[in-house]
Amino acid sequence: MRTVLWKRSLVLFLAVALVLLSGERLSAQSSSDRASIPEAAPYEDDEFPQWALDLRRAEIVALGSLPISLLASRLLYAVARFAYKSIELGTAATLYLPPSIAPPGAVPLSREESAWVVVGALSISSIIAVIDYALGIDEGTND
Repeated sequence: MRTVLWKRSLVLFLAVALVLLSGERLSAQSSSDRASIPEAAPYEDDEFPQWALDLRRAEIVALGSLPISLLASRLLYAVARFAYKSIELGTAATLYLPPSIAPPGAVPLSREESAWVVVGALSISSIIAVIDYALGIDEGTND
């Protein structure tokens, strides 16, 4: 027992010492060190092809809209599941209410259902990115 405690203490001490020493080493730069670093040149207008810029914008739009799409997908699925189960049972199936208003002991989503919710959110985000791209092309043709 003492050996295990001693080993854990040694590992913890070494980890803390490494963090402290690496922080000191990183912060030891002087202003003369920074002056020797050359400045980066700004990007040229024709440095990247247009398709790469469009793809990057689509990636940013899709990933930016993913949290909202995931929330919307989860909420829509929960409401649809509640409505389906209520119709199937012929009464309000309160055990299938959305998680934010469900009573204790409610039926959680299965792994498969959760996976489909994520697939739905990814699809919604991709559709938003395609719509953004289409609107960007329409704007470009009017110039």
